[in-house]
Amino acid sequence: MEDYFKKFRDRLRIMIILYIFCEPLENKTSGKYGVFRSEIKIQALDFLLRYPDFLSMELMDLLDNNTLIDKGEIAKIIKLIYSDNEPVLRVEEMEKFFHGAYESIDDVIAYLVSVGLITHESKKRSDRKTYDKIYFITTEGSDKILHFLNDIPAVRWYYDRCILIKKYFASFSGTELKSRQYRYAEYSNISYRSHIQNINSKVKSAYLLRFNTSL
Repeated sequence: MEDYFKKFRDRLRIMIILYIFCEPLENKTSGKYGVFRSEIKIQALDFLLRYPDFLSMELMDLLDNNTLIDKGEIAKIIKLIYSDNEPVLRVEEMEKFFHGAYESIDDVIAYLVSVGLITHESKKRSDRKTYDKIYFITTEGSDKILHFLNDIPAVRWYYDRCILIKKYFASFSGTELKSRQYRYAEYSNISYRSHIQNINSKVKSAYLLRFNTSL
């Protein structure tokens, strides 16, 4: 049963990432709503969805380096993340591979294609390895997301969280997001195939330092 729910969550997360972060197409007569480029970015965004503690730390880092960001808004977002106990209830662990946090999404993509929610294209190098993956969200896929927003609470949570992540991190490439994650020892110093460790203690210390109040 757990495998069933995990498959459902994986499909839901990836579909909503593709939908929220895609570039809408002007001509939708082809049945395509938008385009999303790069699996690396899917993996990096998925990591922020699955680790609310890392998202909280990243938000504070942005605050330190961008005077235009509303300090009160960041404090409120992180406070709500921890008051809702997300770093315990919402964490879906990822393993560390050669290039950071990773989980194969091949089966998820195959499923989304099979039910008509997306299509995708890619190229192959001389060694037959796939690269330059491009994903197209179909108009049917877009309609399904919007239709189920108010019917399934899990859809709404992932949708709202992706909107939040897009607001602050849309300008970063997948490679840039991955590089940022390596700044934390709990991410960079663990061994191959180990689960990424939480950074809750660092988040709480950083929050106290920046906002003069505890989580």
